[in-house]
Amino acid sequence: MRKIATVLFFILLSQIGSPLHADWPCLTDTSVAISLASGNQWNVHTASDGSNGAFFVWQDRRGGLVDKLYIQRVNGSGQPQWTQDGIPLVLTGGYQYYPQMISDGAGGVYIVWQDNRSAVDYDIYIQRVSPAGSPLWSQNGTAVCVTTGQQYNPQLVLDGSGGVIVTWQDKRNGQFDIYSQHFNASGQGLWQTNGIPICAATGDQVNPVITSDGQGGAIIAWTDFRSGSGFSDIYAQRVLANGQTSWQADGVPVCVASNTQWNPQIVADGIGSAYVIWQDRRAGTYDNIYAQFINSLGQPQWTADGIPLAGVMGVQYYPQAVSDGTGGAVVVWQDNRKGADYDVYGQRLSRSNGILWVSTGLPICTAAGHQYNPQLVTQNSTVIVTWQDRRNGNDYDIYCQALNLDGSIKWAANGNAVSTATLDQYMPTIATDGQSGAVIAWADYHTSQSSTDIFSQRIGANGKPAGGCYRTITQTGYGLKSLKTYNRFTKVTVMPNEGNVRDSLFKRGVFANGLYLGYPRNDLRRIYAWEFFTASFYVRYALPQNGTPRPLDQIFGRPLFGALRNPRVTRYNNKLSGELLALKMNIAASDLQITEPNLGELIFEDTTNPSNPLNNHSLRQVAAFTDSALTYWTVFKNRLDYGRLAYWLGNINAAFSAPLDTVSLTPLKLTKVLPLYSVPFLIASPSPPPFIPSYQPIADREDQTPESFALSQNYPNPFNPMTTIEFAIPEQSYVTLSIFNILGQQVATLIDHQLSDAGREVVDFNASSLASGVYFYRVMAEYVAGGVNIQTKKMVFLK
Repeated sequence: MRKIATVLFFILLSQIGSPLHADWPCLTDTSVAISLASGNQWNVHTASDGSNGAFFVWQDRRGGLVDKLYIQRVNGSGQPQWTQDGIPLVLTGGYQYYPQMISDGAGGVYIVWQDNRSAVDYDIYIQRVSPAGSPLWSQNGTAVCVTTGQQYNPQLVLDGSGGVIVTWQDKRNGQFDIYSQHFNASGQGLWQTNGIPICAATGDQVNPVITSDGQGGAIIAWTDFRSGSGFSDIYAQRVLANGQTSWQADGVPVCVASNTQWNPQIVADGIGSAYVIWQDRRAGTYDNIYAQFINSLGQPQWTADGIPLAGVMGVQYYPQAVSDGTGGAVVVWQDNRKGADYDVYGQRLSRSNGILWVSTGLPICTAAGHQYNPQLVTQNSTVIVTWQDRRNGNDYDIYCQALNLDGSIKWAANGNAVSTATLDQYMPTIATDGQSGAVIAWADYHTSQSSTDIFSQRIGANGKPAGGCYRTITQTGYGLKSLKTYNRFTKVTVMPNEGNVRDSLFKRGVFANGLYLGYPRNDLRRIYAWEFFTASFYVRYALPQNGTPRPLDQIFGRPLFGALRNPRVTRYNNKLSGELLALKMNIAASDLQITEPNLGELIFEDTTNPSNPLNNHSLRQVAAFTDSALTYWTVFKNRLDYGRLAYWLGNINAAFSAPLDTVSLTPLKLTKVLPLYSVPFLIASPSPPPFIPSYQPIADREDQTPESFALSQNYPNPFNPMTTIEFAIPEQSYVTLSIFNILGQQVATLIDHQLSDAGREVVDFNASSLASGVYFYRVMAEYVAGGVNIQTKKMVFLK
């Protein structure tokens, strides 16, 4: 582990322009290091940066036994933006503990913490940090409360106007009360110095939680010991934007049932009301999770003292809750109803119906071993939950799961692995990535058994670390002649090339009916055109294409109608066609799992041009759109830039391109290359992938040595001015291909006594310099081993 010297804050800030380089990794045994400094780093909190990345704040003992707060920001690609191992939030003496952090809505964050820099007791401080890591308020934080007595457990919420409201428990009067303060966006306190009392009832009031009231104020709930019984209850209060409390003095009772109620959570419904959730020991021997809905007047709307979220025996601990984005709330907790270990369960709440999922709670993870400390976020009707997980029986890993709002599971049963590094990973925190995925951070022992570091990972909307690693192949690669991967005489295995991938796609039957570009319209074949390739052999000779991107409207300056069958690149050269050909094969390779699955479901997003017609479409949809653009050119010609379309398809095909490597040869499977989030114009799709049918392998016609000499009929025929001639030779030969007119005069030589291996060949003939009429083409093969074969066929050239 690396130890860094203490330096002045302004020196640290001066280094922010040189971030570390990293990328979100696709493997679950590696992740992005946020801090590897000496000593323990722990109690990390995460908040979105509004640009697909995240901020982190944590407690840090790199200087010895005194906890300090450090911060770091990682962008959407997984690259730390500031100094290695983070920058200190505060440069004063004393301890800084228990930070809380929220996005400020402008690309930065608010951070609040308890601080004993006075060396007398703990106070509350707050800071606003810019996207660049600069403090926007007082250099070492703005004082929230520095009065006598201890102030603990600060919490905060945005006020809806760029400012923030803070609440905490406060012992200035000899017992703990609940206080609050309001700051505007510039860091100016709006209420009285050191805050206003929210509850000053007898007994202790502790552990406040806070949410917005939707009108510039807040609703605050807490654990309350005013009854004097030794047991605690749950109370709540609303404070207006001007600092006036609007419910009854010292708060309204949310739950005053027998025994202990504690550990509250609170979620706003968006219209001035709130859900309050807590642990409840009214059963006497175990905790259950209960909830109540409080309207804007402070009136409980459900059964007195709340409703259970899962009416079963067994201990339910540590609820966490967030808005579901539709006026309801989603709650998760750890649950040992099985008696052997803890699992993760959840429930969804609505104003009018109470619980919406199964009455006993929705099982999110019931794998073997303990699952602890669930955390969650919601975005775009998706709930993502993360937790620490001991299913391997040895140490804790980090897992996650995504849910739809109807309670259906989106990813693998019992969740997807986030980090499975050696030793323990624990206490995860989570923030949305703005693309229906999440950034997760945790404390991690895997670099040292004696101290923890901070690591992070981004999970895509598809449930894959880093959105998944993918591989693509460019036009040039797909245009290669495939290699013989195994020599049965020498017993040597040779690495395949991209041509082998192309051949494999056809052999496995994915294009059994041909690979089409554009849409076949036999009913309108005198208006529209399309291309199709019947075999991998012909695709090879069609690539790469770099000609002017255009629709299928002309060939050699004349209208193009109907089917353009197996055109070689010398016959038809259109960069858009070539890129679409490569894209369709890349999607097919992914569907067959030669490369990473679900490439076709990645979403295109050109952040430089919101009007790009490909935006918010999957790559399958991009391919279909390009088919339409090629065939239905009368619709698209005046409103589509075919050059830009070819440009973006080329970028997609090159996005995950790299030198070829394999996982296996039989069946062919290629290694992953680059993480999705290193590509700025593609994002993961939250939609489940479509069903991919199984394909029947087809005869390996292309790699077989021809059994006999054969000359095929040219196509097209009649032609103008270009046609394709195809022939096959069964053994190594000297080949001559000549063209004759009807008088028997030789008018062109296309191949002149060229040594050729056994196999099939295709040659294009351009007759533009000749007159219309009947011509003959002749192939002569003089076998190296002896013997000769000659065949001649007729063709018609019509200008």
